[in-house]
Amino acid sequence: MTTVAGRALTHPATGVCLLGAVTACAGFPGHSGNGTGSISRQVPVELEGLPSGLDTKAKAVLETDDAAPRSVLESRRKAAASADTLEEFLASEGYLAADVSPELIESVDKKPRLDVSAGDMFHVASVTLTLDADVSGTLTASLEDDRKSLAIGAPARTSDIEALDAQFVRTLRQGGHAFAESGGIDALASRKDKTVELTYALAPGPFVRLGDMVVLESGGCKVTTICALRTWKPGDAYTPDKIDQLRLRLRSSGLFDGIGVELSKTPDEDGYYPVQLTLSDAKRRSVGAGVTASTTDGVGADAYWERRNVTGRGDTFRVQGEVATVARDLTAEYTRPNIGRYGRTLTAEAGIRAEETDAYDLQGIKVGAALSQPFNKQLTLSAGASIDATRTKEASLSSLPEPIELYTLSFPLAVTYSTVMQPLDPQAGQRAFLGIEPGMSVGDSTAGYTRMLLTGSTYHKIADGPFVAAIRGEFGAFLGSNAVPIDRLFFAGGGGSVRGFEYQSLSPRDANGALIGGRSLFDVSAELRWRRSDKLGYVLFVDSGAAADSADEVFNNMRTAVGFGFRYYPGFGPIRVDIATPVDRRDGEDPVQFYVSIGQSF
Repeated sequence: MTTVAGRALTHPATGVCLLGAVTACAGFPGHSGNGTGSISRQVPVELEGLPSGLDTKAKAVLETDDAAPRSVLESRRKAAASADTLEEFLASEGYLAADVSPELIESVDKKPRLDVSAGDMFHVASVTLTLDADVSGTLTASLEDDRKSLAIGAPARTSDIEALDAQFVRTLRQGGHAFAESGGIDALASRKDKTVELTYALAPGPFVRLGDMVVLESGGCKVTTICALRTWKPGDAYTPDKIDQLRLRLRSSGLFDGIGVELSKTPDEDGYYPVQLTLSDAKRRSVGAGVTASTTDGVGADAYWERRNVTGRGDTFRVQGEVATVARDLTAEYTRPNIGRYGRTLTAEAGIRAEETDAYDLQGIKVGAALSQPFNKQLTLSAGASIDATRTKEASLSSLPEPIELYTLSFPLAVTYSTVMQPLDPQAGQRAFLGIEPGMSVGDSTAGYTRMLLTGSTYHKIADGPFVAAIRGEFGAFLGSNAVPIDRLFFAGGGGSVRGFEYQSLSPRDANGALIGGRSLFDVSAELRWRRSDKLGYVLFVDSGAAADSADEVFNNMRTAVGFGFRYYPGFGPIRVDIATPVDRRDGEDPVQFYVSIGQSF
């Protein structure tokens, strides 16, 4: 083993740091801390002779919260320890022959001085890679590309040298060698040439093909349900992504509190390596509640009760209710995931609802089911059928003695696209939804229709700062007879549409001024969101839109409002308060509208 200035230049496979240095600051004595928090952190020594540009980093390495020495002997001991730490730090920066000497300490009244003689920086002379087993030509080429990333003549910094070792191991594992390990780094330094020759030893281990999942403990979930989450077919080559994706699926299912995933080190009779799972159940029941309030839509509260893994198949039963000024509903929903393949989900629901708006009063009972299938992480397609029995009293038909009773059979189709990671508070990404609902109503009238709704939103951080620009657009079109339940038509205005205007007020009216709903809809919103702190944020926004009998009329009748809002972040998502006012306020319109709810507006 070759040494320079008394420091070992061999990196054993046990993980002892190369060149006697440590890449993480926590490895230096100055970062151990005593955990009391009662003594402020400080640099216990003065430094003289450091290479240019290293002063701040060196002081950070030496910084400590230890108490000041109480004797000359203790001061000398701590100064010697700081000198050793600084030598190791300088070696990690490429100064392998650095020498650090503490001055002679005679008193504890002042900080001791460390005299630094860094010498020349060492550079990489060569990088050699050795394998104790053969790998494929493709993998050999990838390793060679990795090797070239540490250029000849580059500073011999520990962090760069060890990073390359870790990259070699990652490349081998990505190439199917699940048990690849580093055999160590040998570094041969030349004091004369100020260079280091590096030799990386790697142990690829066997090429791994994945086998079946073996469920050692499953909690209350059926094994077949868990196996539906598998991210490979038996015989597929191992990659870390396949195992990481399995862990993600297990976590996102919400069924498990403890998740253990381990690759067997011995193959089965087919030569494949099984993946062993140890799982423990999460809590099966949960409840939640929320509130909303606005000067246009009124006050509302909602709550739900949920039971997960009802039959051991990962299924969920949920009851949710809402009571608000303009609407009330109670819905029971059953969800069965991963039917036949991962992601294919059956959702069945039954519910009752009542709405009292300026346009209509409606009571309804609805039963429906839908099957959805994701095609990738972003895109999901769903198709379903529902029957809706409604009794409606329309404001424009107030002269009719009896409400209109209709039974509507519909077949909704939907495509959803999303790259948003935080649904309640999007920071980046896009969302889009296209829904097409053909249907037929029978009862007091017979009519067919097709309803289409397209929405999209995009979110962008501005210069990686605390600002997010958000834009949302919505377009709706209705084809067929208007003699269907009036809630199939379009209405604009209010908290979920154009803030600053009364609920449904930006919609068509009959000759008597009664709201009748439109066959076209368009609205757009733009927000600039500023997250000032962990708990507080602000928003500026502009909303514009309208509903009308045709697309041309929509764009001619569009109204605009501007406003600002406050956001409070309790940890689960923002609580929002928005205040909006019409840009071109007309007689009878309120100057200001307020909205309070959970989550961003879109």
